[in-house]
Amino acid sequence: MNIFNHGYDDDQGDYQVILKDHLGYRYECLSFLGQGSFGQAIQCLDHKTNEQVAIKIIRNKKKFQYQAGIELRILKYLNYHDKYDMNNVIRVKDYMVFRKHLLIAFECLSINLYEFIKNNNFQGVS
Repeated sequence: MNIFNHGYDDDQGDYQVILKDHLGYRYECLSFLGQGSFGQAIQCLDHKTNEQVAIKIIRNKKKFQYQAGIELRILKYLNYHDKYDMNNVIRVKDYMVFRKHLLIAFECLSINLYEFIKNNNFQGVS
């Protein structure tokens, strides 16, 4: 039997999430929101702020970590230059590396971008 990342990961580099467990000793895992090529999204309770957030857990693979780092830098730049949230860009609440995974905490929204576009018959957004 192979053990990946001291037993925290599966063979694809995805973090093995356990509901009610904590990420970064701060975020309690409440439910699964989805999974994609970069990793998985988990709804969590932030015990520091007592609010619910969506945590994107990036796969423990260099190419995904690199791309997620670019995404994070772009989102931080957009958030910084849109302080009053006039442009409807998702807000990054926090980020950290935990057990070799980049975690990005976002505001919790009702649906993800893919579901929104799908509901709009894949017409995109202006």
